[in-house]
Amino acid sequence: MIKVRDLKKRYGSLEVLKGLTLDIFDDETLVILGRSGTGKSVLLRQILGLEQPDSGYVEIDGVNISSLRPSKRVQYTKQMGMLFQGAALFDSMDVGDNTAFYLNQHEPRLAVSEVKDRVALALKMVGLENTEKKMPSDLSGGMRKRAGLARLIVYRPHILLYDEPTTGLDPITSMQINDLINQIKHELKATSIVITHDMKSAMEVGDRLAFQNNGIIEEIAPKKEFVKIQNPTLQSFFKNAVLTKQELGA
Repeated sequence: MIKVRDLKKRYGSLEVLKGLTLDIFDDETLVILGRSGTGKSVLLRQILGLEQPDSGYVEIDGVNISSLRPSKRVQYTKQMGMLFQGAALFDSMDVGDNTAFYLNQHEPRLAVSEVKDRVALALKMVGLENTEKKMPSDLSGGMRKRAGLARLIVYRPHILLYDEPTTGLDPITSMQINDLINQIKHELKATSIVITHDMKSAMEVGDRLAFQNNGIIEEIAPKKEFVKIQNPTLQSFFKNAVLTKQELGA
């Protein structure tokens, strides 16, 4: 579904992406691991079309979106949705209005009753039914993430992007978010890209895992093969990860 080819991006004297190439397949969840500052979030912004590469391109469904005018690019990026690291809820809006934001902005012909029904269904999917009138400040960190997921899925995008979805959450809440990522993928039949430092989460949600380092994708493999790769930098990710024998393919 998504092809990234020889992507390069520099900010001043700092070269972040150095010819990164990557394929993301239809209906898979690809997890991208890497140390802080290796450009993982920059890669997501390139895929979303929020930034333009210095060279190289991103192709979605056979269309090079990097070469399109902004107005034309929106037609292709509208099929994407992103869960930001801090959920990025609007603090001045209640949960219902946050969830309905995309529909109100981009589908003004929808009846008020249909918007209300779709918001209620999205919130129910993430376990937040009857929270429409709550404000973001009333929610725990895990609830904010789930509210962000509801806002993401209410318009049923085909491509889902997650930036550190379990960061700052306790193990039980992290497990709930992982379960929701898997559930949403299957219900929407979506292609997903997940950025995380959490190896446990990566093994729970990923079909394939990739390792981004030095501005490129150094390693990529199905998860059972990925944990066996003998890359010293990559192995440091595994040292503190508590993985079961089943997850390790033993």
